[in-house]
Amino acid sequence: MYAFSRERLSLYLVLFSGVALLTVPLSASAANLLITPATGTYPSGAPFTVNVAVDPGGQSVNAADGTIAFDPTVLSVVSISKDSSAFSLWTADPTFSNSAGTITFSGGTPSGFSSKSDILAITFQANAAAASTTISFTKGSILAADGKGTDVYKSGESATYAIGAPAAAPPPAPAAAATDTSAPGSVNAADLSGDPTPIAPQITSTMDPKSDSWYATSTADFNWVDTPDITGARYILASTSDATPNIVLKGAATSTILTNIPDGSWYFIVQLENGSGWGPSGSMQVQIDTTPPANFGIALQAAGSDGIAKLAFTTTDALSGIDHYELLLGSTSVATMNPSDVSGGTYPVPPQAGGPQSVTIQAFDKAGNVRSVTQQLTLPKVNPPASADAGTTPAAGSPWSIESVIVIAILMLIVGVQYSWNRYTRKGIAAERSKLLKRVAEVRDTNDRVFSAMREEFEQMVNDFDEKPQLTPEERVFLEKIKEVLEVSEEVIDSGIEDLKTMVRG
Repeated sequence: MYAFSRERLSLYLVLFSGVALLTVPLSASAANLLITPATGTYPSGAPFTVNVAVDPGGQSVNAADGTIAFDPTVLSVVSISKDSSAFSLWTADPTFSNSAGTITFSGGTPSGFSSKSDILAITFQANAAAASTTISFTKGSILAADGKGTDVYKSGESATYAIGAPAAAPPPAPAAAATDTSAPGSVNAADLSGDPTPIAPQITSTMDPKSDSWYATSTADFNWVDTPDITGARYILASTSDATPNIVLKGAATSTILTNIPDGSWYFIVQLENGSGWGPSGSMQVQIDTTPPANFGIALQAAGSDGIAKLAFTTTDALSGIDHYELLLGSTSVATMNPSDVSGGTYPVPPQAGGPQSVTIQAFDKAGNVRSVTQQLTLPKVNPPASADAGTTPAAGSPWSIESVIVIAILMLIVGVQYSWNRYTRKGIAAERSKLLKRVAEVRDTNDRVFSAMREEFEQMVNDFDEKPQLTPEERVFLEKIKEVLEVSEEVIDSGIEDLKTMVRG
């Protein structure tokens, strides 16, 4: 690979940095953390959801962290969701403490964003009536997507909510007291005070948080929030959502963990009890798939009328279904395929040199289980697809892009300096004729040495690039452009020097 000498690279970088500082405007602004909605009224005993958002203030940001405080005597966290978050990367999953009344988060995204975006959804349970309660940021930071991680955080805006009395329950039916199904044949001694039974609990899971997703684990945790009047809880894991809970938990439990859950789609159902009896059930669906896709084989299908050789393979997954395939040649991944890409159970042989090859197909189901099959096949040679049109931007990571930009910048600086010097010199020709002739000769000598060194480096770059396999037409055109700029620049400067010599000599 082409490389500059240490001294010349340092000079080029200094000059190039100077140009950048003169041409790039500086800007600064501030960004805020928000809680939305900022106000609201909710009944005691009912859950409600708020969003944590980043307002970049018109600039591009890509990371944020913070700590949120709330009154644990009034509120408790039921769950925190990252669904639809602007952040895809988390240094650690958001955490909360209902005893300390805190929530912490720290995340980011590879690409910056400049408009207000939600990053978390927090579901609270209102546990006690209060005229108002405040949720606020105790600390925070927002990092700009400027390559330096500049902290542009200005403030965290709090939210205030009014928590009222519990929502009124529908009046009890005039029928006799209901039978308590936890003890068949017994009569539920309901509290004659008329207090309502508990509301249906809202259930969450940190291990299997999404009801419409599949998980490759037979263990799941389930959590819910109770109120001070709760005296008992019971549950059941069933194939339908209308089953009656029959497994009684100890005391006023608020969570349980189930193990050895069979593969399939299930409903975890919870029912809570207070002095007035058992309330309505709450349920959460959980989908378990611990079995990888079915075994399969790989074969080579000769090219047909379309002239394309194909790999033939297909498999199924009885529960969650096939999510995608990965194709590897040797140990190198060369393609990721959706099931729709494997038309008729085949996929075109990817570009490669041909000959005996280890071909591996990995089939992933929607729970993340994988079935991997490897077959030794003799593949036909397949050339890479034709290059895109000449206007296509060179691929990121090109080994010569940085050096080429620096070379062009240096050429422009040399031309600019020489042009400015020429103009300055012309003004003093009459009085400095003899000195100018000597100076012109020195400049000419310096110019020859600079361009000679740059021409040697450019020729070495070209030699290195010629050894690069499959040099694209766009790369060759780019090299020719650099060569042309170098030659034209030298001609312009030589011409200016000759003009000066003619003028000085009179």
